[in-house]
Amino acid sequence: MNAPGAPCVSVLTASGRGAVAVVRVWGPGSRELADRFFRPNSGPSLMKTPPGRLRVGRVGAGLGDEVVAVVVEGEPPEVEIQCHGGSAAVALVVQALVEGGALIRSAQAWARHSSGSATRAEAQVALGSAPTARVAEILLDQAEGALHDELLRLADAEPEKILAGLDPLIDRALLGIHLIEGWKVVLAGRPNVGKSRLLNALAGYDRAIVDPTPGTTRDVVTVRAAFDGWPVELADTAGLRESVDPIEIQGVGIARDRHREADLVVVVLDRSEPLTGMDREILEDHREAMIVANKSDLPLSWDVSELGALAVSAERGDGIEKLASAIARRLVPTDLPTGSAVPFRKVHLQRLRAIRDAFEEGQVDRAGRSLRRWTR
Repeated sequence: MNAPGAPCVSVLTASGRGAVAVVRVWGPGSRELADRFFRPNSGPSLMKTPPGRLRVGRVGAGLGDEVVAVVVEGEPPEVEIQCHGGSAAVALVVQALVEGGALIRSAQAWARHSSGSATRAEAQVALGSAPTARVAEILLDQAEGALHDELLRLADAEPEKILAGLDPLIDRALLGIHLIEGWKVVLAGRPNVGKSRLLNALAGYDRAIVDPTPGTTRDVVTVRAAFDGWPVELADTAGLRESVDPIEIQGVGIARDRHREADLVVVVLDRSEPLTGMDREILEDHREAMIVANKSDLPLSWDVSELGALAVSAERGDGIEKLASAIARRLVPTDLPTGSAVPFRKVHLQRLRAIRDAFEEGQVDRAGRSLRRWTR
């Protein structure tokens, strides 16, 4: 059984494949523990190595994994070990340290230890999964205390000021909860309007099979993309039409489910053909959708101003950049000032709503206590 004051080990990089993984040894005795298992290629031990100097060596049973170790200045000093990113290499390093007496702790536990704030710790961990530079900048602001400081300010404010400050945070939380997983954008339309080709054009490479035969797409085809720095999961679904083919019927059912789950539906119409009854039915079902008039490179059958549609040619690439920017603006309609406090987890949104509900129900003391507990 490990003592309460035992050193701890945390894997700071996200799980999965990667070139490099980062393991942190922290807490009382962390430098001594790492020194026992780090075998330098040359030179003195870690105990005799000044903070900040990179050392190459090995850690782990047998030959072990070749790693880079560095002592991080602090009280007590910590040790960062950079090893190969495969799960086996990480396991070699962690197993050696655990057998030496270290307690396994989550990356969030280490971040909380180093920052002293739950929200800052959560942001530090989330940074490892940031899909775009824009998302990383927002999470870095939170890691540096933007959300923590705003919660502290509200906790010390008068009740009416607290209530006024909650709504902007809730609005930003609706953005923040999409920062890692992205927004779900689904292409909808009848068969052969060019949804698959449009998905490929927006993605920048051929992800979906393109064929002139109506009904080619039977399942949902997804691709990760970023529009103006905002992460998006873009989905191409089966064309909507009446059918007796059981596989196509199932595909249409799956498509309609994805439409209901989407943050934004993009209805794709064929501008080279007259609008059909199915087109109008789809538009009626998705009144809040963005409308795209595809095949603008062909002779035109209707005017885009009729529906307020964006004209594009997925075949030639005309209007694709404008469409990507328009999607981004629909998803994030207002600019976010640098340094803004942004709640970025679903639990943050739930807490904010619960605190607001308590205020509106007159339970001011309970709401204030919830805010203060959150900042610890």
